[in-house]
Amino acid sequence: MPDQNKVSTVVVDDDVYSRKLLNILLKKFPQINVVGEAANISKALDIIKELKPDSIFLDVKLGTSSGFDLMKKISTESTVIFISASQDYALRAFEVNALDYLKKPIDFERLAITVSRLISKIQDKELPIEKNSANESAIAASSITEAHAGYNHGKVELSKVLNNHLIKDEEDFDDEEDDLELDDGHSNKKALEYDDRLFITVDGISRFIKICTIQCITAEKDYTYLYLEGQKKVLVLKPMLEWEERLPSKYFVRIHRSTIVNLEYVTKVEKWFNSSYHVFVQNVSEPFQMSRRYASKLKERFK
Repeated sequence: MPDQNKVSTVVVDDDVYSRKLLNILLKKFPQINVVGEAANISKALDIIKELKPDSIFLDVKLGTSSGFDLMKKISTESTVIFISASQDYALRAFEVNALDYLKKPIDFERLAITVSRLISKIQDKELPIEKNSANESAIAASSITEAHAGYNHGKVELSKVLNNHLIKDEEDFDDEEDDLELDDGHSNKKALEYDDRLFITVDGISRFIKICTIQCITAEKDYTYLYLEGQKKVLVLKPMLEWEERLPSKYFVRIHRSTIVNLEYVTKVEKWFNSSYHVFVQNVSEPFQMSRRYASKLKERFK
């Protein structure tokens, strides 16, 4: 049952890792109670109709639909906070009376300001109080202080963890925050050797994987997929740019803005149209496109 003394909220995002991350962040605010989450409009409508949450954290893009489509189907009683990897929809969000617009990856202190505004708005509905910038700032400061309490314990704060792009998978996010693997903010920038290992969790089992077993890497919103030799692909919280900077360039090459391949696993390259190519990777059914620009750079490199 929802806690009547807290602001209830539902997280709607088609990306499971974005939902997990936001859930972890929102747990740090004792005034907020996440009562449900959904990956699509249909599921979101069912949850909202049943639970009637005070607020909704709503992703702009929901597969082939959008958060704006969902807004047309719900009542205006729930306060909506839009989230997106792009700033392009901010104006439209405010035109439909959204309380706030958060850009991914979500900054912890920025979220605290949003939470303070949300709490103020709910309080205004239930018990009229004087709302001013000083009151809002006080709530934000209190939210940040409470959210950090019980977490630091000699570790870096959550915002630093997220900004450092630590490798996580879905099982990691189900663990308690204190069990998260942290670093000092520098070790994860170290250049990787071909026989180095990375620590990840797959299907609930934590283990090391060798860099040499990574066949290719593809972009997925704020995350990337690792295609591992003889295994299923694994979603990790690490941007393409960092992979490109850290992986040994003797083996790993970027063939598209969304694809890096390990040359050791490339089985063939075929010409496609408009001076582009199809790159086939071992045990991957569909070829990857190599754009003309990256093909030109690759030819220059291997002359």
